[in-house]
Amino acid sequence: TGNCSTAIIIIIIIMEDGISPQEYLDGSDSSTNTLSTPPPTPPPTPPPQILLRFCHAENTPLEATGLSLNSFARGAVGMSTLFLGPALLVLAKDAASASVVQMSNREEGNDENDDEGRVYGMRPTSLLTNIGIFSNLFSILLLPLFGAIVDHTPHRKAVGQFSAILLSLIKGLEVFVSRSTWFLVAVLQVVNFVLYNAHLCAVYAYTAELSTNSAEQTTYNSKFQGINYISMLIFLIILILLSTILQTDDIGTARISQTMAFLTCTTVFGLSWKFFFRQRPALRKVPENSTLFASGFQKLSSTFFHIYSNQQWHALRYFLLSIMLSEGATAALSTISTTYLTHVLEMNSHQIGKAFLCVFVAGIPGSKLGGWVGVTINPLRSALLCLIVFMANTTLAAVFMKSPETSAWVIYVFCAMWGVCLGWLHPTHAALYCTIIPRGQESELMGLYIFSGALLAWLPPFFFTLLNELGASMSIGLASLNVFFAGGFVFLLCIGDYWDAVGFALVRGREDDVDYAVNCHVGSKNNEKKSLWLGGVQHLPEIT
Repeated sequence: TGNCSTAIIIIIIIMEDGISPQEYLDGSDSSTNTLSTPPPTPPPTPPPQILLRFCHAENTPLEATGLSLNSFARGAVGMSTLFLGPALLVLAKDAASASVVQMSNREEGNDENDDEGRVYGMRPTSLLTNIGIFSNLFSILLLPLFGAIVDHTPHRKAVGQFSAILLSLIKGLEVFVSRSTWFLVAVLQVVNFVLYNAHLCAVYAYTAELSTNSAEQTTYNSKFQGINYISMLIFLIILILLSTILQTDDIGTARISQTMAFLTCTTVFGLSWKFFFRQRPALRKVPENSTLFASGFQKLSSTFFHIYSNQQWHALRYFLLSIMLSEGATAALSTISTTYLTHVLEMNSHQIGKAFLCVFVAGIPGSKLGGWVGVTINPLRSALLCLIVFMANTTLAAVFMKSPETSAWVIYVFCAMWGVCLGWLHPTHAALYCTIIPRGQESELMGLYIFSGALLAWLPPFFFTLLNELGASMSIGLASLNVFFAGGFVFLLCIGDYWDAVGFALVRGREDDVDYAVNCHVGSKNNEKKSLWLGGVQHLPEIT
């Protein structure tokens, strides 16, 4: 799927090499802060032979097995959250309705614009998007700190291990979601999201050290993401079957999902982090005149400032601005669509599960389509075309999905198209980025790519919440995602000619890079530019 394909590229990252932003882009490295990295220490507890026989492949790092198991458990964490959302919305709505009854009489036969009361100062339909707002804001603030701990201290394994333990405990606590505990569970969802990002920092660091060979690294990560996708799909299918057989309501389905996630996480996370991950030393020292907390922020801010103040890197600058908006919108799509399907279309968690199954399945041909279009017309035009399809589908969904009487197949068709677009856009963005960044700095600048994609992820749910609190139709709230897709589209247009951007990145390491790039492109046609840089492009990884 799109997310899997993205991660194949993204995970070849994440730890910065301790060099200045100027050196990032110029290709030099004069850092004196990098520590020599000794070989991994042996595991404190040897894995049982039965685990080695069934889980560990010969001639592969021990951590590769741990990461495979970890990917399976992460799939359960992600999918269990999907089924918790409808239950929280139902419980919040009941709490708000009870509050309204206590305060005044309520008219019968409300429509979607009726004020159904407030709970904790908000409309119940704003709950999931408010969770998204706070989750993303706290993650943005803490991600540089997590990265600095993993990078500058020997506590990488501790970060991964204890975040896994806490994630498992949260899943266990969320089993008890009810009328009296729903708000606490909502708060735990925010903590869950932040801990999940801390966990990924440690996971990505281990992943980046599996191999220095790009082909092997790509193979490893494709397997990990394949396992993650299979885990989510199995979880989704089993839960749909159980909820159908047991005839559970939204709350019962949520409890089953959290129980499944708790059992999976405690078992699989426990095995992987106890037996298949070794301690790692600090990769580099904390810079002089800085602190552990400040070092991550200083590196990101100085890198951002250099890129955005340097006119030579306009293509990279506009691309990062584009993904801040469009990736933020795609990240909010699951939260906003869950709210919309539950409140406007009155779908239960079982039906919502089927809708997201359509998204998952459609992501497979979407990823293939994105690869084909990217190779045929180049990744920049492919991303522009995908955003057009995304906006059209979202607009039509807001127009035609406006009542519970909407046909199920219409809903599933729109969900499938969202899946196609997600499978198309994410790998296309990653491929485009990898071809316009300077050669030799791919791994360092990938960290910037991830942070940029998450930087404004709180804004689309905030916009939706604002409209909802003002009493606007929820159809308008759903269509508001197009504001961010359109913004991403405009910034992509500002990049200009794709082959100009690729060519400039390819020659950046030359002594007279800028003059060479400019002189070669003056007065040339697009197909001539393509031929000019073809020799350089063919040496890039086959990421499209």
